[in-house]
Amino acid sequence: MSASPSQFDPNVRFDDLVELTRPRSVMIVGASSKPGTLGHTTVVNVLEHSDFDGEVHLVNPKGGELFGKPLHASVDAVPAQGIDVALLLVPAESAVATLRACADKGVRYVIVFTGGFAELGEAGRTVEAEMLALAQRSGMRLYGPNCAGMTMLAPRLGLTFSTEFRNDGRTGKLSRIGLVTQGGGLGRSLMQGNERGVCFSRWFSTGNELDLDSADFINWLARDPGTDLICTVMEGIRSGPRFIAAAAAARRAGKPLIALKIGRSDFGKKAAQSHTASLAGEDAVNDAVFSQYGVIRVEDLDELLDVASLISRVGVRRLRNICVYSSSGGAGVLSADKVGEAGLAMAVLADETVVEMARHAPAYAALTNPVDLTTKALTDPDLARRCLAPLFADPGVDAVLYPITSNYSASTEGLVRNMLAVAQGGAKAFVPVWMSSRRGPAHDLLIQEGFAPVYSLRNAMQALKRVSAYADQTVDEVQDAPPAGLPAATPAVPLPCNEAQAKALLAQYGVRAPRESQAATAQEAAAAARAIGFPVALKLVADGVLHKSEVGGVQLGLRDEAEVRQAFENILANAARHQVPAAAIRGVLVSEMVVDGVEMLVGLHRDEVFGPVLSVGAGGVWVEVEADVARCHLPASRKQIERALDQTRIARRLASHRGLPARDRAALVDAVQRIAALFSTLGDNVQSLEVNPLVVLDEGRGVVALDAVIE
Repeated sequence: MSASPSQFDPNVRFDDLVELTRPRSVMIVGASSKPGTLGHTTVVNVLEHSDFDGEVHLVNPKGGELFGKPLHASVDAVPAQGIDVALLLVPAESAVATLRACADKGVRYVIVFTGGFAELGEAGRTVEAEMLALAQRSGMRLYGPNCAGMTMLAPRLGLTFSTEFRNDGRTGKLSRIGLVTQGGGLGRSLMQGNERGVCFSRWFSTGNELDLDSADFINWLARDPGTDLICTVMEGIRSGPRFIAAAAAARRAGKPLIALKIGRSDFGKKAAQSHTASLAGEDAVNDAVFSQYGVIRVEDLDELLDVASLISRVGVRRLRNICVYSSSGGAGVLSADKVGEAGLAMAVLADETVVEMARHAPAYAALTNPVDLTTKALTDPDLARRCLAPLFADPGVDAVLYPITSNYSASTEGLVRNMLAVAQGGAKAFVPVWMSSRRGPAHDLLIQEGFAPVYSLRNAMQALKRVSAYADQTVDEVQDAPPAGLPAATPAVPLPCNEAQAKALLAQYGVRAPRESQAATAQEAAAAARAIGFPVALKLVADGVLHKSEVGGVQLGLRDEAEVRQAFENILANAARHQVPAAAIRGVLVSEMVVDGVEMLVGLHRDEVFGPVLSVGAGGVWVEVEADVARCHLPASRKQIERALDQTRIARRLASHRGLPARDRAALVDAVQRIAALFSTLGDNVQSLEVNPLVVLDEGRGVVALDAVIE
């Protein structure tokens, strides 16, 4: 057993999992001779339904014999040392003692099926901590607890208590798709996707992830020569850096990673805590990380199956130009609607394609896209083959979509059989959509021949859209050099940090503030305003006050000295009324008014799962209302920051429009990099840094930080 560092983050290390995935010896603790029990089913799965010829040791305190093998009274009584994998089916209260015995026996991996730990509360977390400490002292690795175990189908190995393992991979064509799920129920649902033609060849159910987590198995699948595509269902992400490193490994290996992250809503987050004691994470951050590191995010199990099926069959390619081929005019129009709604395009057919179809189709058929052969296609199944071939040869078509509206038994089967004769040898993606609630021979034929049908037009478009977006995506792993001119020393930061101090730090990092001066009296404020030039703004400077406007600490557009003096008094009175401690007040900041520019927000915070995260988008007082913000995990390259910016609506206001000048977008991105560098330098003592608004001036004039907050 060895651990190797991630190429993406040298601080992340992954176990090679050799003895777990290809064990030579297995011990089942809690083996039972009583049919129907988990202990009995697990033994049957290993001995009868697996292609396993290694040593199998069975442990049950009652002793006896099972399938010709002795039932040892304890782990200590097993006459072997250095066992590769132990499967634990023992009560939670016995788990620590059993693990201790496994450690003494030199077991390398232990799969703990038992539940009743951290998912139940503090007492369970205490037991888990003891289990983990024991494993770390001994060098033993833990899988689970509260998990459904491991299923390998090529070759077959079921280290699981599931009664359904015997059926896994028995129908349909086995795909080279790996699956990692925390929960067992959703994983089992996906494994039964073989009934609709999506057959996973490996499944790891990781449970509470006390030691080994989803990232370990994603990374293993990235290196597995028997896997081309990886799917995962995650309730929580235990370690952001480990997940990112595993996702990067999959991307480098050319294996798309499809993720269903559940626990998006507040209700879902609470359910995830009670189920696997996981951190669900801030969903907007999850979205940003998945996008940034090339993870295909899906919304539900159906979408995961559809996208996985499509990629496993046609690979990663652009599937934007769609030809709809149908025997129903209504289905063709509905399909065209869904193509448009998904942001895809109806392919423009070449003249020679239409001419060739016209040689075979009835005169009343519609041969532009959508192609409608009418019910003639049902009465003459060979017509489908003759008209489909030119579509598959058309260079303007990326994918051919066939909505099958009804099941006419033998007629539909003949039609599908002729279509498959073309599709199986063609270079185009062929997407059959089974729209009828009635299955039949044609439906089963699609599955048998490896063309898993999609069950709605909307799902089909979503799958095509996901695959196309992934094919177009660029993922940057190489980070840029830091911006020039950054200070060599780490700045000292008094906390809490007021606006003036925050702006002084920004200035050290090359992000300028407007002309401004701090004043302790009304007279000083008036003199400062006269020197700066009217109009000016006055803002309260007070340690720990993050939102000055909420305590009446901001006065804008002051036009003369009298207004400045009055504003000074008003600000101090408002601060007193809102019980701002007098010792925290440092005076007011007199600042020039900057009104000609686009107000942006640049914020950074430390996410509890992924660490530093950048937010960039529309700023100003309406930031919560606009909610026009994109996020990006740090460190990020300049290109990644640009891509995040382009996800916002306000980015369009930075370009020249109807005679208005373009804004200084390059200076904005440069400032974002400098602010991110400052945040990184400040370290873990600073939870967040926000510049709002950061005003972007006309092209060539740079940006100005009007306000800044450090927590």
